[in-house]
Amino acid sequence: MSLRTRITLYGLGIVALVLVVITALWILLIAGSVPQNQDKELADRADAAVRSIDWAPAGDLVARPPLAAADVATSREITVLVLDGGGAVLSSTGVVGGQPPAMPADVLARARTDGSAVATVQTGPVSLRVHVRPWQRPDLGRSGFAVAAQTTSRVQTERAVVVVVLLLAALGSLVAAAVGIWLVAGRALRPLRQLTAMADEVGSSGDLGRRLPHVRRGDDVGRLTASFNAMMERLQDAHRRMAEALAAQQRFTADASHELRTPLTTVRSSAGFLRTHADAAEPDRAAALADIEAEAARMSRLVDDLLTLARADTGLRPRTQAVDLGELAQQVCRQAATLHPNRTLHCAGAPVQVLGEEDALRRLLLILVDNAVAHTEDGGNIWVAVTRGPGGAALQVADDGPGIPPHLQERIFDRFFRADESRNREGAGLGLSIARWIVWAHGGRICAFNNDRGGASFLAEVAVTPPVSSNS
Repeated sequence: MSLRTRITLYGLGIVALVLVVITALWILLIAGSVPQNQDKELADRADAAVRSIDWAPAGDLVARPPLAAADVATSREITVLVLDGGGAVLSSTGVVGGQPPAMPADVLARARTDGSAVATVQTGPVSLRVHVRPWQRPDLGRSGFAVAAQTTSRVQTERAVVVVVLLLAALGSLVAAAVGIWLVAGRALRPLRQLTAMADEVGSSGDLGRRLPHVRRGDDVGRLTASFNAMMERLQDAHRRMAEALAAQQRFTADASHELRTPLTTVRSSAGFLRTHADAAEPDRAAALADIEAEAARMSRLVDDLLTLARADTGLRPRTQAVDLGELAQQVCRQAATLHPNRTLHCAGAPVQVLGEEDALRRLLLILVDNAVAHTEDGGNIWVAVTRGPGGAALQVADDGPGIPPHLQERIFDRFFRADESRNREGAGLGLSIARWIVWAHGGRICAFNNDRGGASFLAEVAVTPPVSSNS
């Protein structure tokens, strides 16, 4: 059963309950008011008859047969009877079976005692509602009773008519409510139907760019529409990022396979040479072993870099502590000066406390310095500076090498990218990617540009250590 049908049935149930209560109250009200109206009409006619008798000539108060009397059983009109003191009929406007209806003596006695009497009497097959009033003519020395009578079938007929009218009105109201609820529920649930249809289309076509039409209202359906569109935005963004990650992973796998193929080929060739040339000269054997050792070290560095980037892909952030980035830069510069005596390093490391992982920041400095060494000739200059910037600590590493082509200043941070394949053949093109991840993990950013000397400059910014409260 659809939601629209359930809403309609629930609404009809409530409307039907209300209509039943209202109809029952109206029937109870009418069941009491219709007899009261009949009794009032009978009382008015009886009073009118008494007033007429008070002024009637003496000749009118004699017994006479009714002329053109109506049949009380079928007539809805009020029948008026004039009785003498003994209950004999003097005149009557209606008959039952050809005779005036007879009044019970107890009803007449009660009227004489109480001044009036109301009762339901049975005259043959006809049930009558009667109102009896006594009359007196002292001038004639006579008395009697004026009776207004009417069949009880009138009350029953009026009740039946009212009940039928109420039932028809209730039925019409129920039908109108059903149609109204059905139309309103359909209009209110239209966004849900559109949502269902769109979800089916997205499921079959995979098009995450579909959106529900905007609904300008603040009810639940409007909020659901906005939530669904926001969810589709997030799904589309997640799908895009997943597709980009999958493409990057595929490129990563292909590039890693390509990078590992060369050292593995060298290792296999050298191992094969040693196995097939057991009597080879000592220099040749030493060269083969050196090649194996060098390629093994290269593969070890490559695997270490791959593990670092895999750690970065998981979103894992380094453990943080207070680190003096200026002192760390001085240490790295001293190590680099020892390892690369044919380069001139200029280090200006101001004491700047940052919040980070010391090993990761040390690796960032080594990557940037090694990159500068790889792209400068013998006798080249490398500048390392640590300063406090407006957003944190600023680390800049510059050289006087050939610089970076403008169209490659963003691509150099991609994995396995090398701007010049003829240089730095020992590297796998992962260093700057790792540097970018380290800076990102420390809440900063890194960029590359060419300096005034024509060489390359790298600027990395990381957050400084928040001040420590004196109360802590």
